[in-house]
Amino acid sequence: MLSCRRCAALVRCRGQVVPGHGAAQAQVMFVGLAPGRFGGDRTGIPFSGDRSGKLLREMIQRSGLRSVFITNVIRCNPKDRRGRNRNPTRREIANCRRYLEAEIGLVKPRLIACLGQVAWRELAGKTAKFRPMSGALLHKENVRLVAMYHPAYINRGNYSECQYLEDFAHLRQLADA
Repeated sequence: MLSCRRCAALVRCRGQVVPGHGAAQAQVMFVGLAPGRFGGDRTGIPFSGDRSGKLLREMIQRSGLRSVFITNVIRCNPKDRRGRNRNPTRREIANCRRYLEAEIGLVKPRLIACLGQVAWRELAGKTAKFRPMSGALLHKENVRLVAMYHPAYINRGNYSECQYLEDFAHLRQLADA
């Protein structure tokens, strides 16, 4: 993974390849979209070093989740021509798919929290409706999937931080069940 060169555009703009990070046999796996330009692309650890990472890790700690693994759908930060984050292309997502599948196979999480619509659709299926923390769990290939908002959504003020903490408390209950 660390020497991957499958996506020429990502190889040119990435700081580094960012593999998943956390407990080897995690109870909960968090899957985001891609390393952020101010976070994982600089630190080499997903959801670290930026506002989204700070919020995610704070919510994990405050909810009492202990055994977690954090990763992304793709391993490199996709930047546009101005150097800002952009959504990855379908081809870029497909090129990284085997890395995500390998991590899921190694970590064997009881529950996968998909952070955002792209992560949800990638794991739950293209037609699965994105309804964060609606209480509905999707069972797919012996893993339970739950849709959650991406921390950036909360940071932009689109969802209350108090409600987000409640979502994490509910996630903990699901993981413990």
